[in-house]
Amino acid sequence: MESVRREWKYFDITAVVVLALLAVYACLAIHAATAGNHSVNIPSHVMSKQIAYEVLGFVALFAGALMDYRWLRKAHWWLWGISCVLLVAVFGFPATMGAHSWISFHSFSFQPSELAKVAIVVWLAKYMSDVEEAEVPDYRLRKQWIFLPIVLVPFALTFKEPALGQALVMIAIFLTMYSVFARRGPYAVLMFFVLGVIALGVLATTVFTNQTLAFVDVLMKHHILKGYQAYRILTWVDPNFSQDKYGYNIHMAQTAIGSGELFGEGYGKGVLTSGGWVPNQWTDYIFSAIGEEFGFVGSAILVLLFLILCHRLIRIAQTTTDTFGMYIAVGIVGMFAFQVFENIGADMYMSPSTGITLPFISYGGTSLLVNYFAVGIVLSVGLRRRRARLQAQFEASKGRLA
Repeated sequence: MESVRREWKYFDITAVVVLALLAVYACLAIHAATAGNHSVNIPSHVMSKQIAYEVLGFVALFAGALMDYRWLRKAHWWLWGISCVLLVAVFGFPATMGAHSWISFHSFSFQPSELAKVAIVVWLAKYMSDVEEAEVPDYRLRKQWIFLPIVLVPFALTFKEPALGQALVMIAIFLTMYSVFARRGPYAVLMFFVLGVIALGVLATTVFTNQTLAFVDVLMKHHILKGYQAYRILTWVDPNFSQDKYGYNIHMAQTAIGSGELFGEGYGKGVLTSGGWVPNQWTDYIFSAIGEEFGFVGSAILVLLFLILCHRLIRIAQTTTDTFGMYIAVGIVGMFAFQVFENIGADMYMSPSTGITLPFISYGGTSLLVNYFAVGIVLSVGLRRRRARLQAQFEASKGRLA
């Protein structure tokens, strides 16, 4: 019992408080977006379900924290394999809103791509930590070919659903973890690739707008991109493109955010939010409800909460001596950071709309439970960092004696 009490001294209360505040934000925003909206797409009893998900989410959070994360190191292949099987299984169930993304049984539904993201984090953490803990670490690129199938198989299956946003999160997870793992040459290649993608995005939306529109049109005609995916890119490149049809969602989301100005219209007083003018506002465009009703100040506080959460998780990664735990924390931070940037950025034309939900804020069961559990795993790393430090010192002393 004494050792358990010592470990719980390292429990990150700040992260839990931040999650509780995010839960309050979520409930307020979802209620605002659905209270006066009579869309048939809104789930029945949406608020009671969201509150239940939040309660279950905190159960998942503490379950993840209590669990010894190190057993995941032995189960990494099982976790990855099961997630891939489930990603294949979704195609045996009816499509929902045009995508085979859910496994549904009556009122219960599960989104395997959420589990697949965590499975990728665990698998990459296992491999990368094994390399770093070897007597002679080998960072040569030819030893890293295994990364391709591990990331690309779930990516391809998720893209096929189609769920482009979720698939891109998997790539973001890999790039985040690899940026910590890579050394010298590989790191330079990675940074060149990332900077190249950013430069292409800037040029596509500023200098070569017409050429980008033509290129996207070609991709759509050859069925490389689905129609709605192409239109999302087109509305990002040209904000004035089809505002009454394909660009309607993003245009209304941006209008709602802008109308909030500094302090917002007031809770329940947002004209566009209470009137249901922003489609899917309780999921993909939830940030627009916060922007309209709480304004720049309320939106900035939300972003600050996400920054504090990421900082706490990064702090755990920095202070643990266990490389496996460190890489898990890095991967989870990369997952959250990309989703937050992409979701909020899409509402303000900073990035294309890809259907990514805002972590801990958007309505949803699977994503909320998996996200809470993912944070719980990182908190488990923090709880056991003292034990990991003592074990590392013991292994070092054995090596010196040998």
